[in-house]
Order: sequence, then structure tokens, then C-alpha cells
Amino acid sequence: MAQPPALNLSHLQWRAPEFLLAFGSLSTPQLAMEYFSLSPFFDKASNNAQLRMQMMFSRGGMEGVDEEAELRRFVGLEFVIAYSTPPDLFIVHKRNRTSPTDSTVVGAFYILNGNVYQAPTLFEVLNERILTSLHALSTSFDSLTALKPHWTPSKLYTWDIKPPPQASTALAAAANGEPAAEDAVMREDAAADGAEQGKDAVQTAVKEEDEEKERPGEAFNPLLFRALQDVARTMEQPQVAGA
Repeated sequence: MAQPPALNLSHLQWRAPEFLLAFGSLSTPQLAMEYFSLSPFFDKASNNAQLRMQMMFSRGGMEGVDEEAELRRFVGLEFVIAYSTPPDLFIVHKRNRTSPTDSTVVGAFYILNGNVYQAPTLFEVLNERILTSLHALSTSFDSLTALKPHWTPSKLYTWDIKPPPQASTALAAAANGEPAAEDAVMREDAAADGAEQGKDAVQTAVKEEDEEKERPGEAFNPLLFRALQDVARTMEQPQVAGA
């Protein structure tokens, strides 16, 4: 009769706070195995359960019993502590024993800080990694397909080469009817030259005004100027004969 497939409990986390409060911490591998036997990951039909039942009637418990050595007398499923760093980490192997010297690991569990988990199988780890890689490749191909240039009979596949940022800014400004950066610079230079010329003209006018203020009042006599004009007009008139 074929055995039913094992239940997948990889999504389950188990913890017994009352056990940890009673014993303080998992200080030894034997105590960790006792703790593990209370979890849903433990198989009640395993060799460990049979051994515990035998020791309960013959010795009153598992105290002082080398469980791993005693399990070599049985054939079938067993649980052993394969690695331990008390009180934090314990790795439990589920084995199928066929002889006192031969056994095959069929599952793994671990106890981390009082929490019991089922370790993923190698198939599950590789499956998740491959799926993640395939998703990344698919996303990359989608991105490349979106950026692929269009094909034309004359140019075939041509990539759209974008202009440098400065040139693209000037083209965008020209398309929007805005003055280019060079035109704005020329306007600023012309405005600066005009301001300098206006400043020079103002300084010249102020200088001439100052010179007129400094000129003495006797330098120009309007009465003398009019007399000289009258003499000049008289000399220009022709003299009448016999006058």
C-alpha cells in the first residue's frame, strides 16, 4: 500500500511559550528534541515515538538515554538533531533508516530562538531562484522591445540619437518661439554698452556745466558784442558818392 504524500508545512511556524517558560531555554539537544516532539512537524508513528513509549514504561522517561544510538535498533522514520548551537539554533533531520548503518535524509527542520520551521527542499529553493531569474529576464526583454527602433525599407533599424542637452534646449526654445540663449546674451551685452554710453554722456554734460560755472562773468560782454556787430554792418554798406 502506497504511503500518502507528506504534508507541506513550510508555511507554518510553531512555538510553545509554556514549555519555554517552564524550562527557561533549550539548553541541550535532548531538551530541543523533547520540544520538537510537541510540534505538528513530529510524526507520531516515527521510531522516536515508539522509543519514547518504551522508555516511559521501562525507565520512566528519556532521561539519560542516548536517543540517536537507540534509534539504530529500529527501521523506518526517525528524527535526530544533526546540528546544534544551544540555545538559539537546532537543525533536525528526518531520516528513513533501513539498517543500523544506513539512513537517508528525507526532510529537514530547524528551531530558531524557540520557533520551529520546516526547511525548504533543494527543489523548492532552485524553483524559486529560477522563477525569479525568468521574471527578471522577461522584464528586461519587455523593456528592450519597447525601446527597439522602428524598421523602414530605406533606413532599416535606426536608433533615435538624442541631441546634447544644450542643443536640445535651444531647439525647444526655438520651437516655442522663445529667444535662444545666445540671443539673450547679445541683448544683455548691447544693453550694457548702451548703459555705458549713457553714463559717459551724462558725465560729459556735467563736466561742461561745471566749466561754464567756473568761467568768470567778464569773459563775455553783451554790450560790447552788439557794438561790434553794428560796426561790422556799417562797414559792409556801400558809401554813396558826394555824400
